[in-house]
Amino acid sequence: MGELGLNKIFGALIATALGVFALQTLSSIVFSHGSDGGHHGEEHAEPASMSEKMCEQFAYCVEVADAGGSGGEEEEVFDLGLLLANADVARGERTFKGKCTTCHTIDQGGANGTGPNLYNTVGAEKAHHDGFAYSAALSGMDGEWTYEALNEWLYNPAGYARGTTMSFAGLRRDDDRINVIAYLASYTDNPPAFPEPLPAEGEETAEGDAVDAALPVDGVDDMDNPTLATGEVETVDSVDGTGPNDGDVGETVTIPDEVAEAVEESADAATETAEDAFEEIAPTETEEEDE
Repeated sequence: MGELGLNKIFGALIATALGVFALQTLSSIVFSHGSDGGHHGEEHAEPASMSEKMCEQFAYCVEVADAGGSGGEEEEVFDLGLLLANADVARGERTFKGKCTTCHTIDQGGANGTGPNLYNTVGAEKAHHDGFAYSAALSGMDGEWTYEALNEWLYNPAGYARGTTMSFAGLRRDDDRINVIAYLASYTDNPPAFPEPLPAEGEETAEGDAVDAALPVDGVDDMDNPTLATGEVETVDSVDGTGPNDGDVGETVTIPDEVAEAVEESADAATETAEDAFEEIAPTETEEEDE
């Protein structure tokens, strides 16, 4: 096979590939405009979600969760009840001994130091210890040492009670602080119950709020139509308005005649070029075989 023949074949294949690529590009451009043909010039329209784009372009509407590409980070929820339920009292004891015993005792009947004895602290009134001279910042505060109050106090004493004489900077690590609170509770007679953990996301918050997904929807058995039972996928049975779901039809997209003709001519030209190249090469191959 001569070099000229190979070049013609390669040229024909490239032309064919370009024609196919042109068809794919055309279909992408046409379908990207969907049914909102009257809004092509709206440069400042709000971006549609993935679900909306699917519904606009196709006859099948599928709920698609966005990938969250906005860059926003999920906010971490501080669940005091859950943390206390999983607290490590032994670690709390070690943290207490390393951070607090310079000023406080915790055993029953223990003496006051720079700070008061902390036995029976959880649930007690603030500034409750007889015989200890509390600062004005604490002695003027009402309320009890609840788990929430202890958490705020130990996180930043100076911020919780401005003017306190306690010079401790606080326990900023959540695990250290929660473990110490659980340790204080273990040295409290009949301590209050830990707070209830926050309900999990999507968990039923009120009786009757949740709907059993296994029940039929609008009287339709989920085995007959599982898409209606789950509510996740809504399909359209007809795109011409003659099906059982008239009114929920898909959008019909019409390709302009001149565009279709141009693409068809390009494809025909590529095919003709390929055929001509093969016809010119075929006799050459026969002659080479005869020789």
